[in-house]
Amino acid sequence: MSLYSKVSALFRNLGALTLLILALPINVIVVGIAWLYGSIRTLTQSPQRLPDSRQTVLITGGKMTKALQLARSFAEAGHRVILVETHKYWLSGHRFSKAVDRFCTVPDPAKQPEAYTQALQNIVETEKVDTFIPVSSPVASYYDAIAGQKLPNHCQVLHFTPDVTQTLDNKYTLCEQARTLGLSAPKAYLMTDPQQLLTFDFEADGSQYIIKSIRYDSVSRLDMTKLPCPNLKTYVQALPISKDNPWIMQEFIRGQEYCTHSTVRDGQIRMHCCAESSPF
Repeated sequence: MSLYSKVSALFRNLGALTLLILALPINVIVVGIAWLYGSIRTLTQSPQRLPDSRQTVLITGGKMTKALQLARSFAEAGHRVILVETHKYWLSGHRFSKAVDRFCTVPDPAKQPEAYTQALQNIVETEKVDTFIPVSSPVASYYDAIAGQKLPNHCQVLHFTPDVTQTLDNKYTLCEQARTLGLSAPKAYLMTDPQQLLTFDFEADGSQYIIKSIRYDSVSRLDMTKLPCPNLKTYVQALPISKDNPWIMQEFIRGQEYCTHSTVRDGQIRMHCCAESSPF
């Protein structure tokens, strides 16, 4: 890193810290008002009526907003909620939510998969968990699927099997599976060597493509460079494509993108939502 870059980074960091300090009084006032409002609202509300079959629900991914939203929904319905997150995020603000009865930390599944599974088993048995709902990061979804198969029979698991999870998390096998089921899917090519991209006949194919790492990468997933592109060789050679780290070259589909989510239980769609997609 050059001296200019170091100095520039230093001043950016100092600027960010200065802005945070200046905003501190405003943040304290806003938090204070919210706390006071919440306290008054709690005192004036009628006692919550618990459901006849109150359950204990275990939710992973405790630092994520969607996990907190689920916790709030279950708590509002009268159920007991346990949030789980890795040790690294032990101070997540979500642990202080009134919707959360317990906040537990567990080993990182990517580094200690067996310890992670055992920790979840211990929580399920100790807390008598009725339902396990993984709110997984792209990395943890596979490990949650493995853990789900090893939990006691009394605990229902709202997750796929490890095989299905791997198929869905892999962009290439997902497209192949869609075609197997007779569904339309973008053209997709598995890339294990940069040379495959350089020898691909884009002119004869006629389509534009984007290339993504099959393994989750929080940085490269935002790169929407259309192929072919100027300086293709330079661009491709900078990508860490290999047999151990395969990428997918997928047809770029023009038009508005949508993100959909369906919750399916016992073969029935219980909830479906659809919204315009965003890279973030």
